[in-house]
This record gives sequence, structure tokens and C-alpha cells, in this order.
Amino acid sequence: EIVDDKVDNLKITINKNGQASERTARITVSATGFDDVDIHVTQAWTPSISADKPYLLLNNENLEFTLKITSNVDYEMELPDWVMKKGSQPDGTYSFELNAISPGERMGNIIIKAKDENFTTKVTVPVIHRERIKKIASWLFDDPSDLTKPTVGKALEMVRNVAYNPDAQFTSVNGPTVSNKAVRIPLNCHFVADHGIIPKEGENNISEYTLFFEFKIPAIGRFYSFFQTALNNEGDGEIFIRSTDPATIGVGATGYAGDVKPGKWYRLYLSFKPGDVKFFMNGELFHTSTTADTRFRLDSAGVILCGGPWAKKDDNEFDVAEISIWNGALTEQDMKELEGVE
Repeated sequence: EIVDDKVDNLKITINKNGQASERTARITVSATGFDDVDIHVTQAWTPSISADKPYLLLNNENLEFTLKITSNVDYEMELPDWVMKKGSQPDGTYSFELNAISPGERMGNIIIKAKDENFTTKVTVPVIHRERIKKIASWLFDDPSDLTKPTVGKALEMVRNVAYNPDAQFTSVNGPTVSNKAVRIPLNCHFVADHGIIPKEGENNISEYTLFFEFKIPAIGRFYSFFQTALNNEGDGEIFIRSTDPATIGVGATGYAGDVKPGKWYRLYLSFKPGDVKFFMNGELFHTSTTADTRFRLDSAGVILCGGPWAKKDDNEFDVAEISIWNGALTEQDMKELEGVE
């Protein structure tokens, strides 16, 4: 560009060097009656690496992501051990995936750096994978034609002890309100649920969870089992209503509390965390235990609900309007939000 009002009236503009080497050019200035003037230009270069995202925030509903890398040097990537590369495109776009986690958080960095050790150029992209406690399975039993239908998660499996009672049937009954139905669990029968909870890293079973039952019993003086962790249905149930007056809730490892009356609907939350077990009735905390007994750990394949071992001949049928499962141990603050208690 010729700048007429300046003594140094030739302005030369060059583009950024995106190559991985110096580049040179010769500019020839010609004028009538004068010898040509050659101007030699040498442009250095700077190693450059960039990513299209400054950070990544992920959860269990978002387990895949992409990252586009632009660079003028050969590079390599270092990934957290829980991030896996799936593929890449010619334009530098990479796809990644990771596995779901139990409630909590893990953090790491994707580091993209030059392969040549003489270059210190690198980019760090923080990766945060965060999962909150949430309801992951729920059944309301409002459809009499399908008493295993889920509102969240997977369908239940009905299990009948036909050897004990060949005519045992799960039946639809009235629930706690006119718009709400319930299911009557027959004697010596139960549901099996695929709860969908992911074990904590390094664990094979699930140690932290919450079970919810909206239930009604017809009489006291009988046992009513809420759940069983042994999928072979051997041994005692984990938490049940005892055949006493008053009818209390618990098991030997937790102790017993409460006073369940027949013919009345209750909303029971059983919150489990090793060393911190809480029972809530209608949103109110009514029992705690410091037990860390491994009997309460759920099998990753599922859990037996509303039933116990076949040998219990003193059990009784009862009505259930809702069963829900959370993938973590709910707290008193959670009860305030869920049940509206002060």
C-alpha cells in the first residue's frame, strides 16, 4: 500500500503465519527510470494450539462430548482415566465418552500439548462430571391393567409364590385419594425392581440410597416386609413392620420405632448411608441409626420390594400406592422440600 502523505510511504501488511516453519517472501518495487528495489521479508512462526471449549461440565444425562482442536504443530492428548476417546474427524474434531457415576463429583483435565519437547505450547481443558441425588425409579399403580408400569425407570417384575398360594394375584385397589389407585400385595408375593443405581467407584453394591413407600396395612399383629436385598430371597427381610402393638418399623440392626395404625395411609422414607440411617414418616424424622451393616447394601442387579422370604407364614397382604427410589441418602432438608414440612 502506498501512503502518499508519509516519507516512508510504502506500507507492507502480512497475514499471521499459521505454518510450523519460517516463511520468506520477496517484494519488488519498480518505477520508470529507476532500478528495481527488492525487499526480502522473513516471517517467524509461533507454535499454536487451541480448543473450541474452555471447559466441560457434564452429568449422567450428557455422557458424550466433542472437542475441536486447531494447531500448527503435531500434538498429543492426555486424558483423565475416566474419559475415553471414541473417534476423530479430519478437521480436528474429537469425540469422547465417559461412564455414568453415582451422586457426587469427579474432576480432571484434558491436556493437549506439542509432541516436540522443544515447544512448551499446551492447552488445558478442565472436565467436571457432576451427578446429583435424584429419583431414578417410581411406580404409582394407577393403571389397573398394568400394575408393573413405571412412571420413572423400568417396569417391575411380579413374583408369585404359587407353591404357597396358587391363586395369589396382585390386584388394583383404591388409593389414598379418589384419583389415586394402589396395588394389593398378596401374601408371600413381591415385586423385583431393577433400581438402576450405579455403585460408587470401587464398590460392587449400592450403599447409599432411599426407598419410599406409600402404604396401608389392614391389621396389626402381623409382619409386613418392605424390602429384601438378597435376590435369592433367603434370610430375613431388611426393614419391616413388626407384629407388635404398637406396630413398629425397623429390624434388629437399626432398632424399631413408630406406631403404624391399621387402615391409615403412611408415607415412609428409608434413607440409607453407612453409619447414617434415617427413617421419615410423612416427612418427619422418627428414627435414626448408626448401623453400617452390609445387609442393607443393594445388589446392583435389583432389589425385592414389598416382600420377604417364603418361610414367613406370619406375613400379611397390604396395600401400596407408590414406591420410589432415589440414588442417594435423602436428608432432613430434602424432606422439607419433598413433603413441605417445617
